[in-house]
Amino acid sequence: MSNRRKLLFVLTITVMALGVMANAAIFHAPSAEAQDATSIRVTTWESGDALEPWDQAIASFEEAYPDIDVTLEPVPQEYGTKLLADIAAGTAPDVYQVGDGDVARFVGEGIVEPLDPFINGEDGLDMSVFLPGLASFGQINGETYLLTKDYSSLVLYYNKDMFDAAGVEYPTADWTWDDLLTAAQALTGDDQWGIQLPDGWGDWLWTRGIFPLMVQNGTTIISEDGLTVDGYMNSEATVNTLQWYVDLFLKEKVAPTNEDVAAFAGVDLFTSGQVAMLWTGHWPMKDYQAIDGFNFGTMGLPAGPVSKGNTLCWSGFAMNSAGENKDAAWTFMKYIAAGDGAEAFSNYALTAVQSIAEAQGLTEDEYEGPIVADLENVQPIPDSYSPYFAECVDTPFKAHLEEVFLSDVSVQDAMDAAVAEAQACLDEKNS
Repeated sequence: MSNRRKLLFVLTITVMALGVMANAAIFHAPSAEAQDATSIRVTTWESGDALEPWDQAIASFEEAYPDIDVTLEPVPQEYGTKLLADIAAGTAPDVYQVGDGDVARFVGEGIVEPLDPFINGEDGLDMSVFLPGLASFGQINGETYLLTKDYSSLVLYYNKDMFDAAGVEYPTADWTWDDLLTAAQALTGDDQWGIQLPDGWGDWLWTRGIFPLMVQNGTTIISEDGLTVDGYMNSEATVNTLQWYVDLFLKEKVAPTNEDVAAFAGVDLFTSGQVAMLWTGHWPMKDYQAIDGFNFGTMGLPAGPVSKGNTLCWSGFAMNSAGENKDAAWTFMKYIAAGDGAEAFSNYALTAVQSIAEAQGLTEDEYEGPIVADLENVQPIPDSYSPYFAECVDTPFKAHLEEVFLSDVSVQDAMDAAVAEAQACLDEKNS
């Protein structure tokens, strides 16, 4: 190769190399969006298949909002303990899941960002997109702190074959306590009960399952300001409500006791045909539908002496009040609670978004329709009235109600004793 040709070869290679370097610089340089991307962290106690809607919602969110990166950090074990430790250390995620029993406590500790400034801000949210009654479960004293993730109201399931065999009309939306008791009596026989309540696992002290009865009789167990139980937990209306409830087990004997349920060692009494009605949450619905030939129906809860009434088991999305990327966190929360991301969660649990419920045909569905219709009767849970509800109110309530079941103690005496303990605890905590 001549010197001239060597020079041309070197120049050619140099030009090509510069071209490759230039292209590399063009195609591999970080984009302006990537350079400006905001990162937020999100946590939940869920695991396994329950993470699928999270993954789907985050993937679609990042596609819609490429300037926000979302990292999901599931904590299936000791979630609350770790979350509170991270909050104390200043390392908590930007968005976290909160169960209904912790809402008042978390808000009281100032670790949840109020959402009304975002809801009413430039990137706001029309709260009417949610089904009636649901938004209040993320509110404390009228201010919104959380958006609904998922929920379950209490549901009255009934075995159609057992009703047909006994010649009893199916439950309707117009049922009252008297209708429920009359049907339960007709459906009770040898090794068979008319109804199992307030759940399907045999905890007759489950306050959440009992609370709808109080709503239906126009009462509750604590004042709305969270300061007083005297005159509420031991009021005439509450005592009468609890007496009617206790009588289903001990006097009418239409409901299996804790001992009865335990004797069957985990057998589902409803699907096995040993109880004709079951008062519990929405969660066993898909399992019941999957049982070939199991002929059942659903209905909202009956009306009590005062009104219809129901409540929810609920969880929501909260924003870390100490987070550094609140605008990005709000954009994500809005997307997964009310936007396209909510559709991912709606495939696994009841949706809070009215348009999604309508698109899924829930209001017309044979099983879901009565449940959705009963949402208009849900009331906030008493847990939301005080950050000390679990310790000061629920614990003595259950302990003394159990005395009614297990010993010769009247409901009035039991609730008077519960009030003495609960009020002393509240007074000390609030002093």
